[in-house]
Amino acid sequence: MSDSAVTSHFWIANQPFSSSTLLVATPPACGLTGAPHTRSETTLELFDVDGAKVNEVRVEFPAGEVGLIELEPFSQGLKAQGGVPHGHLAVSSPAGTRHVCRQTFGGSTSLLQDPPMTRGRETSFTPLILGARREHQIVIVNASPEPAQVSIRLFYGSRAPEWNVDVPGNASRLIPLEAELLSSADDASWEKGAVQAYLRVSPRLQALVACHIIERVPGESVDQDVFRCLATW
Repeated sequence: MSDSAVTSHFWIANQPFSSSTLLVATPPACGLTGAPHTRSETTLELFDVDGAKVNEVRVEFPAGEVGLIELEPFSQGLKAQGGVPHGHLAVSSPAGTRHVCRQTFGGSTSLLQDPPMTRGRETSFTPLILGARREHQIVIVNASPEPAQVSIRLFYGSRAPEWNVDVPGNASRLIPLEAELLSSADDASWEKGAVQAYLRVSPRLQALVACHIIERVPGESVDQDVFRCLATW
């Protein structure tokens, strides 16, 4: 892949937690450089939760069309963290190509465009509601080959607990906010009802990370659970 290639970084998980499909919108036959071509090559690299490469796939699609790739056949080597097999997908294509990842959680589907990266010393915020039968998963993808340390700080009421999460190079982390992070804080006031909160994510060092916030509202049965992606950055 040339230096002019576009690379996107996604988080994917396997069944039963999620299933993923990659959509690749290739540039027209003339490309952006004017060089004629009839097919466009895309390279997929899949890394597990520890950053080890478990698969690399090259596919071709006709120029000017949209290709679909079901990712489950290529992601069987992913390790499980907290019972969820997941990892980091890096997708590289010629300049002008667009990548979108369609993720299905239970009966809910989200279309995730190329997530913007947060770099060292940058900060991202998102609002969320604590309590009220909601549960949240924080997903961090390290798009850099070097290890990253990420600061996660939660603001609610008069409290602002903070945690540091280490993510190896090319790895991903799935962090249950309530069950893992908030359970370690000396406060349970958020359990009493719906509490407005704000989550801040700040990578330290010179890391390049993407983050997703996934919310789950339990239903009467597992099949009736409602998932939605609150934020992607």
